[in-house]
Amino acid sequence: MIDSKLTPFNCVAVLIDFQKHLLLTMDSIDVKTLIENAFELARILNSLGIPTILTTIGAKSFGGSLLPQIQMIFSNRQPIECTTMSVWEDRGVCSEVERTGRQKLVVAGLWTDFCVALSAIQAIKSGYEVYVVTDACGDLNTRAQDTAVRRMIQAGARPMECRQVLAELQQHEALL
Repeated sequence: MIDSKLTPFNCVAVLIDFQKHLLLTMDSIDVKTLIENAFELARILNSLGIPTILTTIGAKSFGGSLLPQIQMIFSNRQPIECTTMSVWEDRGVCSEVERTGRQKLVVAGLWTDFCVALSAIQAIKSGYEVYVVTDACGDLNTRAQDTAVRRMIQAGARPMECRQVLAELQQHEALL
């Protein structure tokens, strides 16, 4: 049934803390591959007009600015600077998601075990259907990444990869 799938009209995305300096800590995935996947996801979201919220944490102190590849795609949008590990605790992020009226949340970001997992689990508890784009997430090591993904799945999140997101969204477009 088409209503159970992601469509360009029923989802909103949150790209969490894709910052240059945070990439230095990634070891769960090749950094070049992670950047390519995040860029591809951002490109898909933007080209299909899916509302996308960008976040940063500690941009001035330790995280650095948003990846230029992602900022280039969303050149007219500034990231929301969050102060906690879970973007779901930031009123600005929640307000932006709520404003869309969409209940399917596509999430990807850095530090899967903290920022992505905490945000996804809290969004699920708030009644959202969460799709985690696992190949556009990165962590300190593979154990942390795998544990975080398992934890999100146990909470009800649906894992996907970038190409699966594209295929599902394009499938809907072909049916119109």
